[in-house]
Amino acid sequence: MEAVKFVVYETPFVCWDWDLREKNLEFLEGIDAGYFSYVANLNSDHVEDDDKHRAAVSLRLAYSHGLEALFALLCSAVQVPQCPIGWVLNYRNTDLLSLVKKISNKEPVYTKFRQTPVTWELLAKHIHSGLGYEEEKRIWIQKGFGRLWSWFAGEFADENMTLEYNCIKHGLRARPGGFHLAVGPEDTPGVPALPEKMMSLGGSTFGSSYFVKEYVVSKDKCNFRPRRHSRNWSLHNLANGLVLISMSINNVVSWLRSVNGVSMDKCRFENPVSVDLFEEPWKEGVGVSHTSMDLVIATEHVTPFSREDILRSYHARQ
Repeated sequence: MEAVKFVVYETPFVCWDWDLREKNLEFLEGIDAGYFSYVANLNSDHVEDDDKHRAAVSLRLAYSHGLEALFALLCSAVQVPQCPIGWVLNYRNTDLLSLVKKISNKEPVYTKFRQTPVTWELLAKHIHSGLGYEEEKRIWIQKGFGRLWSWFAGEFADENMTLEYNCIKHGLRARPGGFHLAVGPEDTPGVPALPEKMMSLGGSTFGSSYFVKEYVVSKDKCNFRPRRHSRNWSLHNLANGLVLISMSINNVVSWLRSVNGVSMDKCRFENPVSVDLFEEPWKEGVGVSHTSMDLVIATEHVTPFSREDILRSYHARQ
């Protein structure tokens, strides 16, 4: 009987099994990193036709999906590389987000690595240490993936990006399409400025608009309002990001397989052909990427209802 002790963020677990090593390898070999580059290639062919917004939504969904998959594997590598299946079966989104933030901030975390603090750069160096390239190429690959994962971590921790992703994946609660934003002075109060006096802040054809729950009374979860949010996307950035997410997941999985006993010559690693391609997911600008404009509702504008008031409205109907 095998047993592996580990933590998920800060919660302890023990994973037991008669053939735990074999199950870890079976788990790792079942991960299809190429799925994300496939989604990128498939939908990039439809960004000019009638289904362009559906293609854009597919890219956007896959992007956040890929980030979660990547950081779940990276965090399992940080805390228990000998048993990634145990870590993945037990993490919650809050655990993953908290650990990603701590690593980004170079804060202490529970880790099997001897060198601390654990950083994305340190992880990239370890994971790509066995590449059979000349030193110069190996170094730019290690540094490139380190910077890439640091940038990805910033996006993964962006609350607005998470809110949008949740609205799309849960019931398609986001309306596809981006926005353009311009500002200009009003010559007459209440009368919009002339178009020639407006200054564009950028925009995109692709993006989404969605509603987020906003509480109107402090510390009261019963009384809220739906607030309108909008985000812009660059399909070029999303598609290229997915390709790099695919490479990253492949490399993390290959390294975890090697940790669990697979010979390095049987583990395949991928990388861009040049170091500048690590910056492709952020190359194309869209101006303002997020906005939330809505009417103001202050606490004095409402008469809050209590939980009992709400339940009595049902009792009265009965």
